[in-house]
Formats: sequence, structure tokens, C-alpha cells
Amino acid sequence: MKKRLKDKLILFISLVLISTIACEQLDEDYNKSSFKNPIRIGVIANVSIGREIAENIFFAVKMAADEINQKGGIDIDGEKRKFELIFKDSEGNPKTGIKIVNELIERKVDIIIGPTTSAVAVEMTQLCIDNNILMMTYSATIPEISILEDEDLIWRTCPSDAFSGRIMAQYSIDSLQYMNGAILYRNDNFGVSMANIIQERFESLGGSIVAKSYYPTNGVDISNYNYDDEINYLLEYEPQIIFLAIFEEEVSKITQDLWYSNFYQDYNTKPTLFLTEGAFPKELLSNGQPEVLETIIGISSSTTNTQNYSAYKSNYAEKYGFDPATYSEHAYDALYSIAYAIQKAQSVNPEDLKQKLRNVTKDTSPNHEDIIINVNEFDKAIVLINSGVEINYNGASGKIDFDENGDPNSTFVIWGLENDKYKEISYYNR
Repeated sequence: MKKRLKDKLILFISLVLISTIACEQLDEDYNKSSFKNPIRIGVIANVSIGREIAENIFFAVKMAADEINQKGGIDIDGEKRKFELIFKDSEGNPKTGIKIVNELIERKVDIIIGPTTSAVAVEMTQLCIDNNILMMTYSATIPEISILEDEDLIWRTCPSDAFSGRIMAQYSIDSLQYMNGAILYRNDNFGVSMANIIQERFESLGGSIVAKSYYPTNGVDISNYNYDDEINYLLEYEPQIIFLAIFEEEVSKITQDLWYSNFYQDYNTKPTLFLTEGAFPKELLSNGQPEVLETIIGISSSTTNTQNYSAYKSNYAEKYGFDPATYSEHAYDALYSIAYAIQKAQSVNPEDLKQKLRNVTKDTSPNHEDIIINVNEFDKAIVLINSGVEINYNGASGKIDFDENGDPNSTFVIWGLENDKYKEISYYNR
């Protein structure tokens, strides 16, 4: 017990130091540069979900920008141009998202990376479309984004929930042999959409969703919310598996409330918890209820079992002194995809970048002769692009391969927690 308390104290102090350092560095409009004729990129994150996550997102984009800028930047018609990042906090508020887009328009920003949440992203899209701004989100996964009449201006490096939700349902029935389940979800765009996708697919495969329950997100401190009523309602129906359409900020509290439920303690075989996209292992291992951890599985569109992710993680840790958080790899890939498209198009105009984004992230040649570009291989990529050779950027998050909707063709991983360690269990392609 004393050792565990000591470990927690060390972890707390470390997080405080990291947060302090990051807070000193990361403010809105951070990274104003003295670059001559820079390429300005708006980077939007949601600090209200978690400052550490928002910082990780920005630091990932900054690392990509630094890697590119330190190697001379983008060459457009013989002029070397470097990236200038303008950070903005959406506050998780769609109205703030609209305000930010208008501010970035005034500052002549043509490209936006972000935002974090689907609710903010959906509201921002029309303003971006109306003003010919290319937006590439790294974590807004709501399916609605895929079917927008967006003139090919709205992209994302994270896949749609339509894919991950269906895979979750299929894996539960095919691999786990579960035929009855329940769903706990956030009462917001993401939660409602994901719950519906999982239920539709699960039941189409012969399973039954025996109960669904949601909790409020507006005006509630969900990291300290009491989930007893929602949890007990689901447990009364004795599901074999509970799908959780939730975010990182509430996941630990949910596992704690679950453990202290009398209904849960009465179970001889505890139900499996299946977490949606968001990869929460770090938060769970730090603050989740220990007795619940090995009943948890999750899905992620980023696999840590690749050389590219390992290189990204190593470079990130060396630069900042701590490991990257979930979705930061998608943000990193967003800037590199945009950079290679700009170099190929010889333009920062979104109209010129649209098709080039697909060209530089997938194998387009008839004989599959495109050269794969890995993490932090900017020098190599620029030489090839300038020589007329087709490239295929494979990023920190895996293959990108943008489809006709601007969505990536991601490989999904099913993960679990075993002996307090993250473990990748199975892989699915879209």
C-alpha cells in the first residue's frame, strides 16, 4: 500500500511539472514567428476535455512543423516557406469554434488542423466551406462529417465512428461469442451517434441490446459525476458486455462507480467493458479501478505495434520529456499530409490541395511503384516529389490513404489491459 501511494505521489508530481511547463508554453496564439511569408496553420484543440490532451495535440503538430522548418520548409516556386502555428482553444463550445474560424479568416489562414470534438467540428464545417478553408480534424469521428457536401474541403486523419462501431459489434459477436449487450453513452453528438451505430450492427448480426443508458454532459463535472443510476439500470438486465461511448475524462470514475455497485458485485462473471475509439489505457492504468481493468477492452485506429509509431513516440519523448497522448499521432500526420500536398501542388490554396492530399497518402501508380515515406522523412519526400516521383506517406497513426470522403483507410486494433500493461489483441481493416 505504501509503495502504491508513493508511486501515485511521484506520478502526481510529474504531471504537475509537465502541466506547469506546458502551460508556460501553450497559450492561444502561441508560436507567432518572425518567418518571412509563413504558411499559417490554425491548430484548434479543446482544453476543457483535458489540458494535457490539448497540449499533446499541439505539441505533436509543433514537432512536425519543427521537423519541416528545420529542414528548410516548403519550397514553392523557389521560395522557402515555413509553418507558423496559431493555437486556439475551442472550449468544447460550437459557438467558440465559429468565433475562432472567423478570427483565423481575418488572419489569412487557409488551413485548419482540428478541432477535437465532433460537436464543434460539425458547426465549423459550413463556415470553412463558405470561405474555402481546408479543415483536417484529428479526432472528430462522427459519421455526419463523411457525407457533407463539403466541396472536398473537410478531411480527417481519424476514421469515422461508422467503421469503429461496426467493428466493435462484430468482434463482440464473432470473437467473444456475446449475444446480449448494453450501452452507456454520453448525451452528445458523439455518444448518441456511436450508440446507434453499435446497436444497429450488433442486432443485425443476431445480438440483442438489452438496455441503453446515457448521462448528461452540459453543465456537469463528468469526471466527478455519480454514475450509479445509469450503471445499476444497465446491470439489472445482466448484459454480457457493456459498450461505453465515452471520453477519457470520465472513464476512470465510471470504473470506480461500477466496482462499488452492489449489482456488479453480485455478478459471478463480470461483464466485459468495451470502450469506443479514444484509447484510454494511460488514464485507466493511472486512475481506473484496479479490479475492473482486466475486464476492459477497447478499439483504436492507432496501433503502437509499428516502426512509425515507435519512431514518433521516441522522437516526441526526446523532444518534450514525456510520452504522447492519444490522437496526437493523428494531429502529427495531419500536418505532414498537408505539407506534402502543398509541396506537390506548389500552392497553399485549398483548391489546389484537394486531390494532392490523396496523391501523397496512397499508392496511386498502376504498377504500385509509389515510394513509401515514413515518419520524419521530409528530406527524402521532398527530393522525390520535386523529381516527379509519386510518394505514399505512412504516418505515426498508420496508413492514411484518404478515400473519396476525405476519411483515412485506417487499420483498427482491439486492445486490452493485462497485468497493468497495454496489450494489442486483434486487428481489423476497414
